[in-house]
Amino acid sequence: MVQYKDAALALLASIVVGQATSIQTYSTAAFMIPNNRWKDSAIITRTRSNSRRYSAIPYDERSSSSDSLQEQDRGFSSTGLLNLPDDDDEIVDALLAKKEERRVARQQSTRKPVYQVTLPIVVIRATVATTNENDVTATESSSDANGERLASLVAKGQDIAIANTVGMSLRQVYSGRRLSELALDVDTLRFQSFGGELQGRDVSEEETDKSLGSLEVLQNSVLKLVKESFDGVVVSSVTRGGLAWQAGVRAGDVLAATSATIGSKLWPKSTLDGVRSAISSRKVISSSMDFEFRRLTVDKVEAESVQSFELSLARPIGINVEDTDDGYVTVTGISDKASEVVANNIRIGDRVLSVESSIGGQMWDVYNTDGLTSAVTTRMPGQPVRIRFERVETIDEEAVTTRLPQPESAPSSKSTMTDAVDGFRRAGRVAAASEAPAAQAQQALPGFQSAAQKMLLSRSRDLLRTFIARNEVTKNLKVADRVIEAVVDSGAALDGRTLTLILTAYNMCNNADKTIATFEDVFGLAGDGSEKEVKRVHDGRLSADIAALNTFTISGLLRAHAVRGDYESALRVLAAMEGDAAMTIGGKPTRSWSGKGDPLNMLPDTRAYNIALAAAANRGTKDGLDAALSIFESMPNPSLSNPPLGKPAKNLVTFNTMINAYARFGHYEDALGVFKTLKESKLQPDRVTYTALIKTSIKSGNIEKALDILDDMKWASIKPDIVSYNTIIEALCNANRLFEAKDLINEMETAGLSPDSMTYGLLMKGLLRANKPGPCLTFFESACSDSRTVALTENVQLYTTAISAAAALGDHERALDLVARMNQAGVRPNKKTLTALMGACISGRKYEAAAEIFSKIKNPDSHAISVGLQALCMSGNFDSAVELITDQRSGQKTLSGKQVMSGFNSLLRSALESGEYDIAREALTSLLQAGYIPSKFTFQAMSEGLNLHRDMPRTAALLKARQRSLPSEGTFDFLLFVLDSLEARKLTVNSEFYSSILVLGAELGGLEMRISSILTRSRKNSNQKEVKISLDPTDVVAESRLILWEELYKNYSTLKEDLSNGAQLPSVRVPASKQFGRVLAAENAVSYRGRVAAGSRRR
Repeated sequence: MVQYKDAALALLASIVVGQATSIQTYSTAAFMIPNNRWKDSAIITRTRSNSRRYSAIPYDERSSSSDSLQEQDRGFSSTGLLNLPDDDDEIVDALLAKKEERRVARQQSTRKPVYQVTLPIVVIRATVATTNENDVTATESSSDANGERLASLVAKGQDIAIANTVGMSLRQVYSGRRLSELALDVDTLRFQSFGGELQGRDVSEEETDKSLGSLEVLQNSVLKLVKESFDGVVVSSVTRGGLAWQAGVRAGDVLAATSATIGSKLWPKSTLDGVRSAISSRKVISSSMDFEFRRLTVDKVEAESVQSFELSLARPIGINVEDTDDGYVTVTGISDKASEVVANNIRIGDRVLSVESSIGGQMWDVYNTDGLTSAVTTRMPGQPVRIRFERVETIDEEAVTTRLPQPESAPSSKSTMTDAVDGFRRAGRVAAASEAPAAQAQQALPGFQSAAQKMLLSRSRDLLRTFIARNEVTKNLKVADRVIEAVVDSGAALDGRTLTLILTAYNMCNNADKTIATFEDVFGLAGDGSEKEVKRVHDGRLSADIAALNTFTISGLLRAHAVRGDYESALRVLAAMEGDAAMTIGGKPTRSWSGKGDPLNMLPDTRAYNIALAAAANRGTKDGLDAALSIFESMPNPSLSNPPLGKPAKNLVTFNTMINAYARFGHYEDALGVFKTLKESKLQPDRVTYTALIKTSIKSGNIEKALDILDDMKWASIKPDIVSYNTIIEALCNANRLFEAKDLINEMETAGLSPDSMTYGLLMKGLLRANKPGPCLTFFESACSDSRTVALTENVQLYTTAISAAAALGDHERALDLVARMNQAGVRPNKKTLTALMGACISGRKYEAAAEIFSKIKNPDSHAISVGLQALCMSGNFDSAVELITDQRSGQKTLSGKQVMSGFNSLLRSALESGEYDIAREALTSLLQAGYIPSKFTFQAMSEGLNLHRDMPRTAALLKARQRSLPSEGTFDFLLFVLDSLEARKLTVNSEFYSSILVLGAELGGLEMRISSILTRSRKNSNQKEVKISLDPTDVVAESRLILWEELYKNYSTLKEDLSNGAQLPSVRVPASKQFGRVLAAENAVSYRGRVAAGSRRR
């Protein structure tokens, strides 16, 4: 019986006593750290009170441990550590087994000495000692003594050849100690089976006879030292006398790293493909390469000391972390630019246990690197975050250690085959029963695939199926690339199944270009079905057997065209499959593929035509719809007998694809006609058919018809799925029919169909669109509090909508809390989430925080840039705002023209509110130079930024109140600058803005009122012809200089005489509008009762 708590506490006591440290309580203990730098950083170190997470010793070993404790420290008292309640035996045993497995795994994977060897990476071909023709002739006619001499020369040549080769093969070890079927020969860089690895080598010698050239193979006893979860590369065999053997490499050693392509750095390796690629690239610039190995032998057992500590760190932290097999997030690297606190206190191998929450100061456990990254990146640069680390250190007791290689330590050859792994034993028996020349003769036959090549293709198919089933998009592309590289290197010819999986993997990544390029590289045929010449990337080394060109591989090519919406290429491919070389589609003649593939499986089937139909439908244009209809009508209905060698008949997918094509354009009547044709045939509509009809009716704007189709679907005994319901719910929410959408959700639940995250998202967006952010947040929180639906809320779209609702309420604290909950749930914010958070900070007047969030968004979209521009303007960061709007002002980048105008308006308003008139001038100049015309919102933004009034005050008290809060100096200058800028492009000024200028002049009085009075004489309607204006009507000058308004204001005393001599002033173009009465009132306020200047006249 194991008493877990007693054992764990005894182990804790032994560790603390061993380090001469006193224990204050049974749950916490302070460890003395010899490094003084730890004291300066105020690190908190303690043992964890939850002892179940760490190693413990069995109860039957506790007595001996206790004895040793008493011998080490007689004064230690265990009062308070005993008489604890017993744990449940089964739970304790399971926990002990799991912790013991982690302890052994750590012993085998960390702190192991390694050794490095340098080996040549040149290919040494099989050679024998050279002799001239005279020696051979003499030997053939000589006596037995000469024969022995020749044998001696040949043996000597073989010894020399062995001594100049690496003589080492590597195999992949997968989880569960499974060996790969193929080994990599380091000398030839070719993959070989167990039999090929043993071919021509002696592995059955006596123990005392380790002759040169014999083979040491991987033993089961050595393989068992590798942990179950290990996934890496081991040495499967070493030739005695070879360079690897002389360097001390032995079978069973683990290959840890190899040299980089350039330089002396070592890069870790865990796959055969990675090793092969590294050697291939290294040999281009160097003839040698460094290898790093490690070797395990059971010598002693190791104990551990587990310590935890906390650090308060600021971004950027400067550490690299990754998820390890034992379930921890482990530090794998420390940046050279890391702070002194990080460099002095954190070591590679430390574990990250928990991180401080962004709100509340609580410590949240860290389970993966994504959670840690999300928690840290929510902090602003420079903002500290507390992180708790854990360090596992070994105590110098019995442990599993490694030893460096010894010169002659190989096991006997006899025991080698007895204890060898199963593959070598079977290969040895096969090699004894058959001769290699027969296999070589078969391999020379045309079209023959060796056993190794067949194994490679089989394993490649298994690998591709695995990643395709997982739907891992980014990895599919890499896996397909690696499979192609391996096939090219092995010289194998692709079969139809393997090639189909490769093309499927590329299509799942939406990488149509890669699919087409691979097809062209394999077959040398144009992927668009035309006669153009193609460039084969691998120069013909990537090939396939003739049967590989069939309907399955061509269907993969057609899907690539469907992804791109390239129906013309799809139609040319169909013509090529049918052998029609006399057709021209899209201006390109087709090429016949007859005789180039499987003659029994080349004609296009219904699936091929359906893919071509989808390609036309995905085009999304009127031409694409016409092409889809043409393809659809060219296929006979399934109720008709097909003519010999005719086109394949339609099936249910054909009808559904055509209905979806009409749904894109909202052609309900046409889709209904296809539906009726379907019902008249022998086919029966399914759920996809009815859902496509629902989409068509909604696209045409008839939601009532969509509800009727849903009822028809139920009457036809076809149960609607979540897609059918969500399609209608989305239409109801967009139409602001929220109660009907809620009733439809209740109907779903009654029918036994639970809403998904998309259903909740649609309803939340509908509430937000209806200007109901409060109910939107309430709906989200109710879903989060329900255990049945909480999993559905862990979705970035729902959190983003909830944050947008908080922004609409102006509750930025609620928005920040939602982001913190996202991180806690392991949901990573995206661009839209951060954009919504910016809007919430702007609503809460946290402009600097909003600008900081904008700086974190990589590759922002147009909406993010528009909101970020507002944040920069409102936070006073005008330089960044001007730079951003200048980059976007052409309207040809991320922002649309409307968004650019909105950005200029925000910049003008914020700059004028802050008194930054130079920024405002630059913004207005950039707006006009970009070809934009100021809108009423532009004039409104300037009026609000300057706090202008459109009407004169009605009372003297109000006039005095306004005069006490008059705009700052420079306001009137800027207004005149606006008038000059507009007239330079012959643009009109908004009537309300014009009135505001006159009202401000009247309020200021003096020179400003005089200039305003002159403005009234320059005003004209926008439909009037341009005339020259002078203060003296009798003074007409043919050519006189133009005085700008701002120039006149600044130099009025010197320029007023020029006005009398006929100088011109810019026109003020004010369009006629309903506000004309306000304009006349403003002009009357600045009119003088006498002459305004010498030579002037009243209007």
